[in-house]
Order: sequence, then structure tokens, then C-alpha cells
Amino acid sequence: MPIREILLIGHTHHDVGYTNSPRLIDRMHADIVGRVLDLAEEHPGQGPAAFRWTFEVARPVLTFLRRATAGQREQLSELARTGAISVTGGYLNMTQLPSTFEFDAAYDLLGEIRQAGIPVRTEQHGDVNGLAWGLVDRMRDAGIGRLVMALNPDHGRAPFTQPSGFWWEGPSGRRVFVWLSTHYGFGEEWGIVDGDVALAERRIQDFVERLDAREDYPWSAAVVHAGNDNRWPTARFLDVVRTWNARHPDLPMRAATIDEALDGLEAEAEAADRDIPTVRGEWADWWSHGHGSTAREVAVYREARTFARAAESTFALAALAEPGDVPLFDVLGYRRGPVRLRSSAEVAEAMQHIFEQLLLYGEHTWGSWETYSKPHSTFSHSHHNAKSGFAYDAFDQARDLAIEGWFGYAYAGSGAEVAEGAADAAGEGALVVVNPTEAPRSELVDVEVAGVRRVRALAEVGPFGVAVIPVPGPGEEEAVTGPVEAGRYRVAVDPGRGGIVSLVDVATGRELVDTAAAMPLGALVDERVVAGSQHPMLTQSPKHFHPDHPGPEFSRDVATGTAPPRVRRAAGVTQITWEGSAPGIPRVVTTLAIADDIPDLELDVWLSKPERFEPESVFVAFPFQVANPEFLLETAGAVFAAEREQLPDTSKDWYSIQHAVGVGGDGGGVLWGTRDAPLVQVGDFHTGRWARRLEAVGGHVNSWLMNNLHFTNFQARQEITRVFRYRFRPVDAVSAADVRRYGRDLLEPLHARHTLAPPPARPAPPVTVEPAERLLAELRPAGEGQVRVRLRNITGNPVTAVVRGRGPEAPVEVPASGVADILLPAR
Repeated sequence: MPIREILLIGHTHHDVGYTNSPRLIDRMHADIVGRVLDLAEEHPGQGPAAFRWTFEVARPVLTFLRRATAGQREQLSELARTGAISVTGGYLNMTQLPSTFEFDAAYDLLGEIRQAGIPVRTEQHGDVNGLAWGLVDRMRDAGIGRLVMALNPDHGRAPFTQPSGFWWEGPSGRRVFVWLSTHYGFGEEWGIVDGDVALAERRIQDFVERLDAREDYPWSAAVVHAGNDNRWPTARFLDVVRTWNARHPDLPMRAATIDEALDGLEAEAEAADRDIPTVRGEWADWWSHGHGSTAREVAVYREARTFARAAESTFALAALAEPGDVPLFDVLGYRRGPVRLRSSAEVAEAMQHIFEQLLLYGEHTWGSWETYSKPHSTFSHSHHNAKSGFAYDAFDQARDLAIEGWFGYAYAGSGAEVAEGAADAAGEGALVVVNPTEAPRSELVDVEVAGVRRVRALAEVGPFGVAVIPVPGPGEEEAVTGPVEAGRYRVAVDPGRGGIVSLVDVATGRELVDTAAAMPLGALVDERVVAGSQHPMLTQSPKHFHPDHPGPEFSRDVATGTAPPRVRRAAGVTQITWEGSAPGIPRVVTTLAIADDIPDLELDVWLSKPERFEPESVFVAFPFQVANPEFLLETAGAVFAAEREQLPDTSKDWYSIQHAVGVGGDGGGVLWGTRDAPLVQVGDFHTGRWARRLEAVGGHVNSWLMNNLHFTNFQARQEITRVFRYRFRPVDAVSAADVRRYGRDLLEPLHARHTLAPPPARPAPPVTVEPAERLLAELRPAGEGQVRVRLRNITGNPVTAVVRGRGPEAPVEVPASGVADILLPAR
């Protein structure tokens, strides 16, 4: 179909940083809203060159509305009603780091914009090469039916030729219309945002001619972006419209909002529905390897959101339970009790701040434009400090709130008065464990005791329950040279090879380790470019780490040691520890923990590594023995089968997951999870292959801790001293629901703390959810004396749920792969 009109979309690409410090940019984007109001007054009207503007993300509009005058709010609302502006529904240009509950918090904020009389119908993203599959359903729940991806292909590939339109179907079968646009940066590259009419005319004409020549472009409009990174809004692009229309009356151009553009494109898609592609699955982000450029900070961010969920759950449970006397101390220290109990309004304010910080960290801007060209500049360091500050701010606030919530619920209904002086009478005290979820849990907890040592203990806690267990003793430690029998497993560790060379499930006789793999299980692998490589990413520019330049070739060294492993047994828990090192990584300490009574194994890998500027990657290898494997990966709000449930040409070299992977295949499978490091390569090591098909040599999961394979934005190097934590379990078969639950349990672990004066046993939880095996439940205070129970259906069939708590019992229908809410009255 020949192009009949050109739509010019004025907007700013929203980076929280990059061109300047995040501390400045975030505030300036709210100021941009005010400048847009001024420009709309200066360029009124309804003609093709009338001023039109799209706010690419929602956050600056939310910030502006919260401080705007009544007149400014009315002006913004009127511009939206007349079609002069569009506000889109994405909070920021997000990565695949945030979890579903973080995205829920972001979509909930759209109510503030709609209450101001501004419709929100479209979501727009720039730069990022993908989004989590589960967001399709969350967009539909939030009243959004269209998605624009102005994808930047610098480090990856688009699923279709840019531009293209297609339907993206979510796990539930609902779908959104996707406009896969050109890279938004053409707005500056083609001279449009600066009003260079001669350059803009040439570039736009070339663009339209290429579209007309495409047999796979059935659309009547060409969408052209007038924007770039953090550009201050001007009306110069309207000169391009006027000049073009004067010179090309046969092909009109007009300024438009993204909503206006999508109204026409979506209507054409619906009219030609059978001819428009429909795809299902994950939009796996090629850019997500950048999550490994700041391994420490990403781990802190993930800890912070775990504390945030613990805080929401425990405050909600405390609101539903009978009140008790919470221990109040006079020391501002996290090992003590709280010095005060916050009101519900204070808790809500704190949670809003935590979510804001989590979302700012999950946004796609990791560093400055000069991170690679000037890695030692003060600006590069300042930018990194500001970005990291979002994670640390969220961590501090969420941890503090979670501790207060733990005290509030653990002692609810106890009637006990606990004073700081109880230490002498209580002796060593006990471990008090809260289960924040709807199902019974049996798992290891790792708890700090009195600030001087850490202990591991097996905790068994009922749904939304509280358990008190004794503090385990230190146990005896011995060096071993042969296999170790522990729980249901027989383990052989060879530090000389770097890890676990055999792990047999004695109950079934199944060997879990692929003994033919190059690395043993739990091995720390240091990946470097082979010496003498002439790959263009080394000889020309790191930007050539790109699909157009496969490679380079990598060598891989395993951290090994000579000392025999050490075994410590205490209270039914066996811990096997070994040490090693690799060139450039001076020390690695690995511990495998096995409880006598549960099938899960836990692996901790502590390493200390100095910074290096040459290309590098660090992995922990999990070569599971699974024949003909299929990998089920947890993304935000969904589980997808690697390759089989992915959009075309999305990343298969690496994936950013939430927490869990299921490895299914012949002879049994494995559930595997990571607490701290989201990146994985599955089936083999794939760095630099840029594969169009996933080739798996076995059921291997390689946890990609860190890398510096970038050219801008991400950090050029990193030093780190930290532990990375994993859990895995052999299973007969793997389902998507299993993976969802396994991942949720890692995001929301049992909340355990040591206390000198434990509360009495709780007779029953204040709320129950049925059927717990088919649902995940999230509790949070909802204000006005209510608690919200959000039910997530992890199956492909509708579920009738029953929630029993305070107030009348009422069943609720939860749609397949869907969400339903119940509000319970608090005490």
C-alpha cells in the first residue's frame, strides 16, 4: 500500500540520566511538562503544523500533577481532551528487572493521571530491546491496548523489520497491538528536532521510499519520531512539517500524538487482522546483558524488593490479626526491635517511596554517555553513585519497614511485654520465622544471631504462619576426602576441578550432575577473550560486540583449589565448603547446604574480584544431567519456554529472569533458582554467538554474574566482594506453575529473625486462601482500614478462590493466568 500521510511525533526520549546526572534529569523531566504547556499556548490550532506532544512515559506527568496549580492541571487536561497531547502508560522505559508486583505499583499510579481528566491508552518504550511477556496481561488490566517500541538495535535485533505492526498475545490469550517503530534517535540524526528542514526532507523522503518498496508494509502512514535523549522540548520540528507540505502537497505531513497515530494503525490492523502477524511469548531483551555490569547493585536492588514484599505482607497480616505488645527498644539498630510503630499513613508513604526507588533502579539507564570513553571521570562516578543510590535507598527503607512489620505480626495477639533487659532471662533466645505466603513452607533459613554469627536451620511454617525454632549450635567441622552422605544425597566435591563432580539423589539413584560437562556443578567460571584476538570489538570499538560481528572467541578458566572440602553438621543441616581461585579472581568460597528432611539444596558462592577493563564475564555453572532439555524461565508475570515461546530474533544467548528456571526433559527435571543474579545462559555458554536458534548441549544453567561487554551506558569494569545464593531441587517433571511458585518463594522467602524473647505460639493465621496450590496471594495494606489480597492464577484454567479472613467469606473467580483482588476489613 502506498504511503498516504506522514505522522511526526514530537516527544523526548526519557533517560533517567545518561546525558546528565540522574539527580538532575529526573527533576528536569517534570519541568518539561510545564514547558510543553507553554509551547501549546504559543502554537495553538488544529492544522497539520499545530503543536502536538507525546509524553513518552508517565512519571514526569505524575510528578508535575502532584505539584501543579489548579490552572495547570486544567490546562493539561484540556490539551489531552483536544488531542494536543498524549500521556503514555509506562512509568519509565523499564528493563526486564522489575517483578510483577513492581509493575503493578506502577500501573496503579495511572489512576492519578486519569483522575486529572487525562486518558491513558498507549504504552511507549524507547531503546530497550524487549519486555516481559506477562506485561501484555498487565497492560490490558491497566486499560492499555497498544504498545509502541522505538527499539534501538545497537546491541541486538528486532523481532520484525522496523517499522512493523503486529499483535502480541499474552499468557491469558488477550493481546495488545504493537507498533515496532524505528529507533527514536532518528529524530535528531535526521535534523528534525533541530529544525534542519533540508536534511530532514532528504532523510524522510528516503525513509518513505523504502517503506513504499516493502511488500510487507501494509500501512498507509509513516510514523517519524521527532525526539532524542532528554531533549528539551521545542517547536522547531513544526518547521519541518510546513516546509514538507509546501514541497510535497501530494504526500501530506502533520504533527500528531502517539495516540492519534496508533488509533489509525490499530484500526488498519483490525481491518486486516488475518494478514497481521500474531505472536506469543517473551520479548527477550538483547540489552539485558547490561544487568551484569553492576552485579553488586543489582543484588542489592533484588534484596530491597524482597524486603518490600516482606513489609507489605507482615503489615497486612498484623492489621488482620489481634493486636499485641510489640517490643520497643531505644537503639536505632536493625538487630533490635523498632523504636516506634508507624501509623498506616506513614507506612503507605514509606512504601510509595520504596516503590519509586525500585522503579527508578529498574529503569534502563545504567550509566552516562561517557562511561566507556571516560570511565574514571568524576561525572561517570557520580552518575553511577546516583543510579546505585536508588537501589540502596530502597534497601534501607524496605529493610527497616520489613523489620517493623515482622515485629508487628510475630507478636500480634501475644499480649507479651518484651523489654531490652530480657536477654539474661532468655539465654540464646530463638529463631522466629514468618511465612508471608498462602501455602505451607519447609525451607532453610539463614539467620544472623546476636550480630556475631550466622546459622542455618530448617523451618517448617504453615500458611501465613509464625514458627519458633531453637537456635542451632555451631556443630563440628571436619575435612573430608571422599563422598559425603547428607539427607537424601551423596555428594562428591573435587576442589581441584572446582566443584561438585557427583550429586546423587539416593532415593532414586539419579545422578544430577552432567559428568561429561567441561565444568563441575557450582564451579566459578572466568570467561575472557582469547589472547591475540583481532575481533573488531577489540581493535575498533566495543560497539562491535553485535550480531553483525559474531564472536569473539572466549576462553574459560575455573576457580580451583588444593585444600580438601570441609563439612559441618548441626541440627539436621550439613554444609560442605571448599575454596579456590582463578587468574584475576583471588578467592572463591563455595558452600553447599543440605537439610535432612527436604529435597532442596542451597549453594552460596562468595567471591572477591578486583576490577578489570578488558572484556570479561564471570559465571557459576550448573551442568544438570537432563537429556533433551526444555528450559522454562520465569519472567515478570509469566513463564516461557526458551525459544519455543519467544518473539522472533529475540535473545537466545542470554536471558534476564526473575528468580526461577525449570529444566525439564527425559528422566526427570530440576527446579533451579537464583536470589541475587538475574542473568542466565541455558544449555551451554553462548556469549557472542548472537544465535537465531537455541542450541543446548545439555540441561545446563549458567548463572551469569557479571560482564562488561558494552560500549556506553553500562559500567566498563567492576570489583566485587559478595555472596551469590542459589537453590535447586530434582523433580520428576516441570510445569510452568511449578516454576512460578519456585520463583515466588525465592522473591518472598520465609522471614526469619533471631530474638531473645520469642512470642508464644500462634493458634491460627488471620487469613487463609484456597485452593493454595493453584494460586499465589499477595497481601498489602490498602488504607481506610482494609487489606488487599491479590490472587494470581498460575494455571491455564479459571479458578474459584475462597479467602477467609475478617468479614464475610466470598468466593471470587480468578481468570486463567489472571489476577483478582479481594479487600478484607482490618481489625
